[in-house]
Amino acid sequence: MKIQLAAILALLALQPFATAQEQPAKAEAKAEAKAETKAKPKIQLFKPAGAYADLPEMAFSPTSLLTGGGAPPKAFYPLVEAIDAMAKDAEAKTCLLDLTGSAYFNLAQVREVERALQRLRGAGKKVIAYLEGADSVTYQIAAQADRVLLAEMGAVDLRSPALTTMHMKDALDLLGIQVEVTRVGEFKGAVEPYLLPQMSEHLREHYRRMLASINDDVVRRIATGRRLDGAKVRELQARRLFTGKEALAAGLVDALVPWEGAQRALQRELGNDDFELVDAVPKKKGKRGDLLAMLSEMFKSKKDAELEDTPQLVVLHLAGTIVDGDKASPGSMVSGPSTKLIDQLAANDHVKGVVVRINSPGGSATASEAIRKALERLAAKKSVVISMGELAASGGYWITCIGRPIFAEVGTITGSIGVFSMRFQPGALFRRLGVHPELVALDDGAMMDAPDQPWTEAARAHLQAFVDDIYDRFVQNVAASRKIGVEDVRKIAGGRVWSGSQGVELRLVDRVGGLQEALAELRKQAAQKDDVEVVHLPAPRNFAESVLENLFEGSAFANERLGLAALLERCGGADVVALLLQQALAADGSGKVWALLPAMPRVR
Repeated sequence: MKIQLAAILALLALQPFATAQEQPAKAEAKAEAKAETKAKPKIQLFKPAGAYADLPEMAFSPTSLLTGGGAPPKAFYPLVEAIDAMAKDAEAKTCLLDLTGSAYFNLAQVREVERALQRLRGAGKKVIAYLEGADSVTYQIAAQADRVLLAEMGAVDLRSPALTTMHMKDALDLLGIQVEVTRVGEFKGAVEPYLLPQMSEHLREHYRRMLASINDDVVRRIATGRRLDGAKVRELQARRLFTGKEALAAGLVDALVPWEGAQRALQRELGNDDFELVDAVPKKKGKRGDLLAMLSEMFKSKKDAELEDTPQLVVLHLAGTIVDGDKASPGSMVSGPSTKLIDQLAANDHVKGVVVRINSPGGSATASEAIRKALERLAAKKSVVISMGELAASGGYWITCIGRPIFAEVGTITGSIGVFSMRFQPGALFRRLGVHPELVALDDGAMMDAPDQPWTEAARAHLQAFVDDIYDRFVQNVAASRKIGVEDVRKIAGGRVWSGSQGVELRLVDRVGGLQEALAELRKQAAQKDDVEVVHLPAPRNFAESVLENLFEGSAFANERLGLAALLERCGGADVVALLLQQALAADGSGKVWALLPAMPRVR
């Protein structure tokens, strides 16, 4: 017993010694393993997914309310910043651009992504793009990579830009609803869908020329990226659809790979799997979009980004249909909140300059003028540069008339210098239904609001004079701002819409360029260095916040509009149709004059 105990004690005494001997060996092995892991080359993974907006906001959607579907758009400029951050990463020499996330960008955003990828490649990075199928927009981005890999069963849809409008004249005739319009300019496409069963030839030809101008930039982008002749790209666009083998033969892609995902495609491209794939944009937990989540959001407040006590440059996003009002609404540029924010920026001594980023089809002429005057006050105190996004037309162009530099992309739709007034007159429908409105009035002026009677010639002439007066103001604003003769403005006005490059030729725009170019111009004007912080305002709002804000302030009208917009969402141009119908059915008898390019024509 004593012998056994002594042996055990001896073993215990030796154990720490043995462990001490083993520890250095284990530590050395771990260090070697760690060093081996570190030695693996780092490759950045960049995978855009979903829709992106300059100012992402979530409006009302009855289906997503219950199902949690229909994710709101994501912020676009953080995505551009992520690409620029990749360029500054000294460890990674290769970037994998995974384009399987069904990302959607408008053409103005595609140009911004193109510039960012050029900066990335200019920093010495090799960019490899992976596709499992690509539409025109996705392919334009892929074409900026050094190598393009396509899953062998994938396809490329190289559709050229096209424009669609929805004409409702025959449907309105069947319903017995007459549309009465006063307008200036035969090219004011906002009213044609209600007046004609199909597009007029002169407007069709005008749209064709605009699309050709926009497509020139699409062709340039693909031809430059893939080292193809521009005429060859046009031939490919006309053919449009390509299988994997056809895309390879046409020079649209560099290699076909099995349908095994981006990472395995990269392994095949490199010939090994000895690399560390790092997500360039770390995943964030997304917000739920179901009913309970929205109810929870209603009781949370979110303030706009606050300006710090240091010199700053501000990107002021003015987006959506322009409307009169005092309460902010997702998807709209409301005159009251917009002018208030602009005046706050003008009064803030720490704001050294402002880029006004516009994405708008226009809207109310009075709201447009209120916002324009506020921007004029801002420009009197600060350096201001205008940057146009996807759309800055009609009222969206009106607000740019402050005599400051204007940047636009080739794919920007701008101009539409024209004005109209319109109402729906359902007299025939009422008669079919056996409804007989009776209006008791003291004079003929009140008869202009009669729902079942057309305008008299005198009333129409009076309204036309009213519209003409606003149009003259619009033309004079443009002439003064752009230093163009009034008659020269009239020749390019009348409701005509132009691409950004056409706008430069016609002197409606100063330069083709994106937000970065506008910021560079602003820094030069404001004498600010590159390291001055850039702040984007206002903070995006969602539908829940709007409901909370208006809950006890007569929000029935606002909710009625949002519901109508949701109902018309699948018809295209929901905001425009909703606003026009809502105004036509307004019970107060008020009239509106619009400087509006319809949201219905969409370039795809």
